[in-house]
Amino acid sequence: MIPNRNIQIRWLALLTVAVLLPTVSLLWFMSRVVANERLVIQQKVAGLYQDRIAAAGARVKESLEEITAILDSNSSNPYVALRSLVSSNAVQGLVLHDSAGGILYPRVSGLAGDDVSSEHALAVPWELELGKQQFAQAAEAYERLQGHADPSIAIAARLGRARCLVRLERLEESIEVAETAAFPNVQALDTASRMSVQRARLFLVNVLSRYSEGESHRTLQRRLLESLLGEIFNIEDSHPILSPAQNVFLAHRVLHILKELGADPDATRELQEWIRAEERSLTAAANLDSMLHRKAQSFPVLVEGEKLHALETTTRSGSALLLLNTNGLAQLFASYRDVLSEQGSAFEIFDSGGAVIVRSGGVSSPAFTTATLPDPFGGWKIALHFQDGDVFERAAQRQITTYLWTGALVILLILVAAALATQAIGRQIRLNQMKNNFIATVSHELKTPLASMRVLVDTLLEGNVRDDSQARQYLRMTARENERLSRLIDRFLTFSRMERNKAAFNCVAVDAADIVNDAMESLQTKFADARCPVELSVSPGLPQVIADRDAMVTVLVNLLENACKYSGSHKRIGLTVSAEAGSVSFAVSDNGIGLHRRHLRRIFDRFYQVDNSLARQVEGCGLGLSIVKFIVDGHKGRVTVKSQPGEGSTFTVQIPAALPSPARANAALCHRG
Repeated sequence: MIPNRNIQIRWLALLTVAVLLPTVSLLWFMSRVVANERLVIQQKVAGLYQDRIAAAGARVKESLEEITAILDSNSSNPYVALRSLVSSNAVQGLVLHDSAGGILYPRVSGLAGDDVSSEHALAVPWELELGKQQFAQAAEAYERLQGHADPSIAIAARLGRARCLVRLERLEESIEVAETAAFPNVQALDTASRMSVQRARLFLVNVLSRYSEGESHRTLQRRLLESLLGEIFNIEDSHPILSPAQNVFLAHRVLHILKELGADPDATRELQEWIRAEERSLTAAANLDSMLHRKAQSFPVLVEGEKLHALETTTRSGSALLLLNTNGLAQLFASYRDVLSEQGSAFEIFDSGGAVIVRSGGVSSPAFTTATLPDPFGGWKIALHFQDGDVFERAAQRQITTYLWTGALVILLILVAAALATQAIGRQIRLNQMKNNFIATVSHELKTPLASMRVLVDTLLEGNVRDDSQARQYLRMTARENERLSRLIDRFLTFSRMERNKAAFNCVAVDAADIVNDAMESLQTKFADARCPVELSVSPGLPQVIADRDAMVTVLVNLLENACKYSGSHKRIGLTVSAEAGSVSFAVSDNGIGLHRRHLRRIFDRFYQVDNSLARQVEGCGLGLSIVKFIVDGHKGRVTVKSQPGEGSTFTVQIPAALPSPARANAALCHRG
C-alpha cells in the first residue's frame, strides 16, 4: 500500500502544479493587462480629444477673424461695428488705434463739425453769451442770425438763442426755439448742419428732462424719442457726428424717456448693452497707456470695478483691443462647448495667470488632458474633465470586465479539466488498486484449495494413511477442494464476461425446483461443515422459467454462500421459492450482520465489500453480488434487498415465468449481448 500511496501523492502533486502554474500565470498576465488598460485607454481618448480641441480652437480663431473683418469693413464709422458686435455678444467694449498708436475710437475730439469754417459768423453772440454773460443781448444777436443762408449757422443760432432763453427763465419760449433747431425744415443737411441738429436735440432732451408738463411736451418727447432711436450710435453715417461722451449722454436720455413711458424692458436691454459697451470703451481708452506695449496679446483689465479681458488683434488700419466679460468669453469659446459637450465632457479655460476664465458644466473629476489655446490667447490653457464620472474608468472597467470574464472562464476550464483529470486519475488509481486487490484475492482464493489438494495428494502418495477409509476421506476432501476451485474459476470467467459486457445464456424451460435442488446439492457438504442449516420452502405447482440453469444455480449459490458467510455462529438461513404475478421469486434470508442504508446502493458494485470487522474476516473479493446482478439482468429479472443492521438481510430474485408461446419467444427473454 505504501508504493500506491506514494504514486497517488506524486500524481496529486503533478496535477496541482499543472493547475496552479497556468492559473497563476494567467492571473499575473491579467493583473498586468488591467494595470495597463487604463493608461492605454487614457492615451487613446486623450488623443481623440486633442483633435477635437484643435478643431474647436480653429473655430475660435475663425470667430476672431470674423470680428476683425467687421472692424475692417466699418473702419470709417466704428459705431456700425460696435453695435453689430455688442448685439451678437461678441465683444463688450472696443478700442481702436492706428499703426502709430493714435486712438481711432473712442475719439473725444476732432469729430465732424468741431471745426467749421463758417462758425466765425457766430463770434459776436458767442462773446455776449459766454464771455460777457449778457444773455438778453446774446439772444437778440442769435435771433438776427436765425434766417442765415447757411443751415449750420442758422441751426446753431437757434440753439444759442434757446440756451440764452433758458438763462432768462423763458423755458416755454426756449423749448419752441430749440424744437425748430432740432427739427429744421431743410431737405438735405451737410455734416456740420447735422452736428448742429444733434446738439439741438441733446439740448432739448436735457431741458425737457428738467421741465416737462402738458400733452404737447409729452408729444415732443415721443417725437424726439423716435428720431433719436434711429440716430443713436449713428450707424447710417459714414463718419461719427457726436463724440462718444455726447453719444452716451444722448443714449442715457433716451433710455430715461423709454423708462418714463413704461417701455418693455426687453426693448431697452439692447440699448443698455450699447451704452455699457461705449462706457467701457471710454474708460479703457482713458487708461490705454497702461495697456499698451504688453508682450501678451491677452490680459485682464479692470474697468470701473468690472473684470474684463482684453484681446489685442491686428486690423487693416492698425490694431484693436477687444474687451470681453465672462459672457463674451463664453460666447467666443462656444465652439469648445459645442464640440466637447456632445462627448460628455466639461472644460475649464485658464488664463496665463492660472485663473479660471470660462467653465463649462460640472467639474467633479480631475482633468484627463490639457492643451494650449491658439493666438491671441498666449499662455492660456484648456483642461478637460468628464461630467458623468471617469470615462477612462468606465471604458477600462468594461474592458477589464471582459478580461476578467475571459480569465474566469479560462480558469474554470482549467479547473474543469483538472477535475476531469483528477477523476480520471482517481479512477485509474482505484482501478489499479482494485486490480491489485483482485490479483491478490485471486491468488489467495486459488492458492487455498490448491494448497489443500497438494497436501492431501502428497499424503496419499506417501502412503501416510491408516486404512482405506481414511484414504477415501482424503479423496473426498480433494474432490471438494477441486469443486471449490472450479466454482472460483467459473466465477472469474463470469466476471471476465461482465468486463466485456457480453454473455450468451443457454435459456430453456426449466423447473424452478430443479434449480433449487442443484444449488442445495452443490452446497450440501460446505454447509454441513459450516453447520449452516437451510430452511427450504418451495411452493407447489410453480411455473417453469426460461433460464440458463447453470447461471441461475450460480445466482442461488452466491446468495446462499453470502448468507452463510455474513451470519454469526448461530446461523439460520432460509430459501423461499414462490410464484408472483407472472414471475418466480427466489428469496434468500439470513440472521446475519445486516446492512446499513448507505451500503444498499453499492453492494452490487464490483469489488465492493462492506467495511466492518466481520466482512474483513471472511473470504471473498466482492464479486459475488455483482455476478448475481449481471446474471439476473441478463434474464430480464430483478434483484432486491431488504436489510437492517443486526437483523439480517433478505435478497429476492424475480425471474419471468415461461409464457405459453413458442420456445423461441421465451428464449429471447434471456438473451444478452
